[in-house]
Formats: sequence, structure tokens, C-alpha cells
Amino acid sequence: MMMHILNSEYHFTFYLFGSILFYYTYFFTNILLNAYNEKYMKLEEEKKMYVVSNILKSIQLCGLTPLAGYILYDTMYNDSWNNPMIKNLGVWYTIPDTVSLILVKKMDMTTKIHHSIVCLFNIASITNDYNEENIVRCLIIYAAFSTYAFIVNFMLGARFLHSNKKIEKLMSRFAFGVYSICCMINWIWHYFYMTRLYNACNTNYCTYGIYLYSFLVCMIAVDDIKLNKWLLKKSEFLVLKAE
Repeated sequence: MMMHILNSEYHFTFYLFGSILFYYTYFFTNILLNAYNEKYMKLEEEKKMYVVSNILKSIQLCGLTPLAGYILYDTMYNDSWNNPMIKNLGVWYTIPDTVSLILVKKMDMTTKIHHSIVCLFNIASITNDYNEENIVRCLIIYAAFSTYAFIVNFMLGARFLHSNKKIEKLMSRFAFGVYSICCMINWIWHYFYMTRLYNACNTNYCTYGIYLYSFLVCMIAVDDIKLNKWLLKKSEFLVLKAE
């Protein structure tokens, strides 16, 4: 069943029904947290949606890590680009951001831009032919690496559900380590791949496509850097303890 879904060619249908299912999962999760977590009960409704959004996204991304690892190995090492599976990974990755834009009313502008660009990238991914070397290949690599930072979203949501500062600090340190490493590997790979692709360009379409992608992915990177700085501060790695 799972392999049938992953290899399905009905990407827009998967996107639509996956988003609808994820949308209603928000309300089911909200009911559960309202029933069993006292700190959650006291939050404002808008903050509750923020908490639910991050916890559900972390679960979704965590579940995607095996597929993301397989695709990273298959593409970066074997240079094999399975069109249906890659496109459905992109759809699966995009669903939480799509629903978040609808249900989370209070969101940082950089995060809102990040989510919006992810949605645009998903449309580009679905309509792309990955068997041809092009700039769109980069976005699925970015998405695959980003799944491994699921702990970041879990920490963002779970911090409102408990009062244990020690656990929050440990989670912040782990999240910062994982997130910063994922970003660095991602950005380094992007630099070398995009440089090679740019040097091989022989049409304006190829060149302008790289310029456009570079601009949009930099907008996402700004949000990544902002979140990394916040995690570094929360982790207290740079705080000197008085003896």
C-alpha cells in the first residue's frame, strides 16, 4: 500500500487529499491536548494552533526520514532520479506547510515566506522531469535534508507543554546541532551543484532558472539562519558560567 502511494503518478490528488486529512488532524490533536495537558489548556487559541502545527510537522518529517535517506543516497550517490517517488516526497513534505499557512494565524513573516516558497517549489517539483538535469533537482535535496531536522519543530511545539528548563535546554542543544549540520551539508552541496550547472548552461532559460531558484532558496535560508540563531541562544552554548 505504502509503495503504491509512493510510486503513484497522481501527485496533485495526493497533495489535495493529504492536505485535507492533515487539516482535520489538527483538530483531533487539539482535542487530545486540551484533555490531557494543563499548560496547553491555558494557551490562547492562536498559540494552540502553533503548538499543534509544529508537533504534527515534526511527526510527519520524522516519518519521512527513511524515504528521504533513500532518495538522498539514490540521487547523490547513484545519480538515479525516480520521478514518482521524488515528487511524492515533495508533496508529503509540503503538506504540513500548506495547512500551517491556513490554520496558524500568527506566524513570523520569514516563516510565512518560507512556507509559501515551499508550496511554490512543490508545484515546480510535480511538473518537473527529474531525469533531466536541471535546477529543480536542488529543491528536493533541500527538502530531503530538512526532514532530519524534525526535532526542531518538535522542540518549538513541545516547549509550551512542560516547564522543565533542563529538558528544554537539552532539546535546544540537540536541535541546534542537527539543524546546523543539515543546513551546512545542504548549502555546501547546493553551492557545488549549482556552480557546475551554471557553467554548463547554454540557454537563457537555464541561467534565469538558476537565478530565480537562488533568490527563492536564499529566502528559505534566511529563515533557517534565524531559527539556528534562536536555537543557539536557547541552548546557552555561549553562556559562560560563573565559578
